[in-house]
Formats: sequence, structure tokens, C-alpha cells
Amino acid sequence: MRTITTRIMALCTVLAFIGMMAAPLATFAGITPVEIKIRVTEKGFLDEKGKPYNAKNVLRIPNGARVTITFVFSEELTSLAAGDTHQVAVKSDKGVIGETEKIWIMNRQASVTFHAGEQGQTRYRAYCVLDCIGMEHLTNLLIEVV
Repeated sequence: MRTITTRIMALCTVLAFIGMMAAPLATFAGITPVEIKIRVTEKGFLDEKGKPYNAKNVLRIPNGARVTITFVFSEELTSLAAGDTHQVAVKSDKGVIGETEKIWIMNRQASVTFHAGEQGQTRYRAYCVLDCIGMEHLTNLLIEVV
């Protein structure tokens, strides 16, 4: 009886060790969720450093990752656009992936979550769906799966 108990305990220890080793492997496989914040202004979509996204500054996301993009209302209080409202959609070639709630001075952020590369998608685009100040600049967020 003691031998069986010892073997079961040894097996449990080995399985626990394998479980601990598998967690870092999941991170490398792109399973770890990715969270990104994008500033939204009348001048366009900006990265965390304030640099505008454009054809040369593309947002890159890892293939297979569960991605949450949080759009943050970042108008300056001195700007005419401070009273404006934005609502951002993320679209792939196959259609709209998700749409945020409206963001404005009283609701400063909203998110869209999706799996990068789902259905073979390699590119996405984010844009404001409302008629807003700066709308012509809020069509330029290109998202590339790497």
C-alpha cells in the first residue's frame, strides 16, 4: 500500500512540474493576452508616445493572440474637439470585428477584443464611425498580424 501511495505522490509531483513548465511555453506560443492603448484625438490615432499611426507607423500584433485594444479619448480641454464624441470600429477583410462604446470627455475609454489572425486575417483597420471633428484623420489605424 505504501508503494502505491509513494508512486502516486511522485506522479503528482511530476505532473505539477510539467504544468509549471508549460505556462512559459504558452506565453511564447502567443496565447498570452495582449493589451494595447491607443490615444484618439482630432489629429488621429496616436501611440503611447504621441506619435501618429500611419502607413509607416503600423500597429503590429502577434498572430494567435487575444488582443484587447483600448481607445482612450485624449482631446485637450482647450481643443474644440473636447466636446466631441468618437466611436471606433475594427474591421478585417471579412467584416467588422468589433465596435467600441462611444468615447468622450465623460466616458474616456472603450475597448475591442479579438483574436489576431482568426480566419487567416493578416490586416485590420480601425476607424471612427461617427461624424466627428478630425474624422478625416481617424481612418488611418492599420493593424498588421505578425
